[in-house]
Amino acid sequence: MLKLILPFIYGLLLLDVLHAKPLRDTLEITPAAAETALIEGNLKLLAGRLEINESQALLIQARVWPNPTITIEEVNLWNNHGAEELGRITGNWGNHSQLSVGIEQLIQTAGKRKKAIAMAKTSVDIAEQDFADLLQSLRLELRTRLTALYYSQKRLSLYHQQLEQLRVLLAAYQRQVQQGYVSQSEYLRLQASEMALMKTIDDIRGENIEAQQALQSMLGSTTHQILVVREPPNLPTLEYIKSLSADGLVTRALENRPSLKTATLQSDYAEQQLAYERAQRIPDLTLSIGYDRGGNIMRDFIGLGVSVDIPVFNKNKGNIIAAQTTVERRRLLASHQETEVKAAVLQAWQALMLTAERLERFDTTYETGLDRMAESHHRSFALRHTSLLEYLDSLWAYLEGKDLLLETYESFLTQYETLQFTVGSQLIN
Repeated sequence: MLKLILPFIYGLLLLDVLHAKPLRDTLEITPAAAETALIEGNLKLLAGRLEINESQALLIQARVWPNPTITIEEVNLWNNHGAEELGRITGNWGNHSQLSVGIEQLIQTAGKRKKAIAMAKTSVDIAEQDFADLLQSLRLELRTRLTALYYSQKRLSLYHQQLEQLRVLLAAYQRQVQQGYVSQSEYLRLQASEMALMKTIDDIRGENIEAQQALQSMLGSTTHQILVVREPPNLPTLEYIKSLSADGLVTRALENRPSLKTATLQSDYAEQQLAYERAQRIPDLTLSIGYDRGGNIMRDFIGLGVSVDIPVFNKNKGNIIAAQTTVERRRLLASHQETEVKAAVLQAWQALMLTAERLERFDTTYETGLDRMAESHHRSFALRHTSLLEYLDSLWAYLEGKDLLLETYESFLTQYETLQFTVGSQLIN
């Protein structure tokens, strides 16, 4: 009976293993898909959109007129014996009751309402430019992280490939050491190289994990999947990069950079605030119309009225001075922002040009030549045509050359994205 049950249990366990899902699977992602996920799921962007909605709601409120005020007073709910009969107001009530009704409406003078609407419109524009600046900042961070992740994957693949080849040699050397054909010192030297490769792989994995965590946070992802960038980021051609001029880039930045637009709008808002505070020196009017029943020598009295503050003590002087100071401060900050934008564009352009010059030195045969050199030295060493020192020198020279190439590509892309951010627009549409 036990012989019949055991195969059945084994089969169930095997099915369970075959259908079990890995604890952490991979999620392939492209740069375009990552940007779509950023726009749709990033919490900072969602909060930025709500800030725009908030400013638009305040603009709607600024357009609303003040509500009128109605006042009902001097109503006696009891009968005054001997009082003149005035006629019932409703039902059997009101024949001897006095009544006073008044309506008041505030009239803003000196264009205060129009000035408040202009300030609210500028606030909406500032919120929109802040959102655009936030979006560009997050795009720069996203593309930088994607680039770092892509090239760390390339480096991991490179080092894993060399590690596997080295382990094949180690297995062969171990047998030859046991047979006495190879010295123990050579075997230990290969083992040391293996440990060095493993240490480098661990370092690259650390960079990979950091990029993974940052991307997961930016994309609003709560999964534990490992992101794999399958498509390389788009590399601009060296010819196009060399065609960029510093003056043209600065001009584009002054036209398109959201942070610079925000500084200009904040300066405009300060001037609008100053105009509004100056308008506050002129008192508002309150128009009224009232009806008095039985409270005057006239039985039914209707009268008009107007009230206005007398600007004797409060002439809004302090607020005007503060607004003037804010205007001067905002102008200085806008000028400083323009200077910073120009400097940032020039710095990003110069850094990109230097990297482009270095990248131009790598011709099309450089990488293929490195691969052929590594394969040749590996084959020669396996056949004992070259010494261990020569093989290890060629191995680390190969890895150093490949690392240099990958790092140059990564720097080139990162600096290109930085330049696009400082300009405030896509350089290639």
